[in-house]
Amino acid sequence: MNRTVVINNFFGDGEHLYEDQLGWTKREKTEARSLVSKEIFDFEVVLVGLNLAFYYVDDDRFYGIHNESIPIKVKILPRDTPDSPYINSQCTGDTHVDGEVIFSCRDPNELWDGVRIDGKSLEEVLSRSYIITLN
Repeated sequence: MNRTVVINNFFGDGEHLYEDQLGWTKREKTEARSLVSKEIFDFEVVLVGLNLAFYYVDDDRFYGIHNESIPIKVKILPRDTPDSPYINSQCTGDTHVDGEVIFSCRDPNELWDGVRIDGKSLEEVLSRSYIITLN
C-alpha cells in the first residue's frame, strides 16, 4: 500500500505521520457507529463529554476542547517541550492547561457550528488533524 507522508519524523526518526492517520480513528468510528464526522464528534464530545486534543497539520498548532467545565473552552495548547525535534512529543494534549481561548460556549451542541480555525469548519480542521487525546 502506498501511503502519503504528511510530516516526516513526526513521532521520531523515520516515524512519519501519514495522511491515513489524520481525522477520526477506526476506534472512534466504531464507538459512534458512524463514518460521519459530525456524528462521531456528537457521540464522543457532546454525548459522552470527552475532552479532545488534536494537532492541526495545516497551521502547525495544537488545539484542545476542554469539556469538563462551563464554559466549555476551545484553546490553542502550548508546546510543552518546544525543544523536541519531534512534533508529537511537543505537546501532551492536556486540555486542562492554560492556552489562548479561541472559542467558548455553555452548550456543547454549539461547538460543531461555532468553532472556526483559520476560517475553516471543525469538520475540515479535524479531517486534517492528528487526534492526540480523547478522554
